[in-house]
Amino acid sequence: MEISELTIGESYTCKSPLFNKEFTGIVEKIYDLSAMVTVNQCNSNDSEKADDLNGRLIVAARNITNLCKKPQEA
Repeated sequence: MEISELTIGESYTCKSPLFNKEFTGIVEKIYDLSAMVTVNQCNSNDSEKADDLNGRLIVAARNITNLCKKPQEA
């Protein structure tokens, strides 16, 4: 995904070499070629790693794949 397509506060599907599976993260800050994301949802095998990172990590823009749909409000 292009860095210009990212929006702070939106949730995206991401992947990182630190995690075994893709995870959902919320963009907190956008850099030139990457973004700082807060892990929102991840595989149970990766939850300990997410805790070790305090739930935050830098992800390259090329590893952010798509915008996750927001849950519909009742």
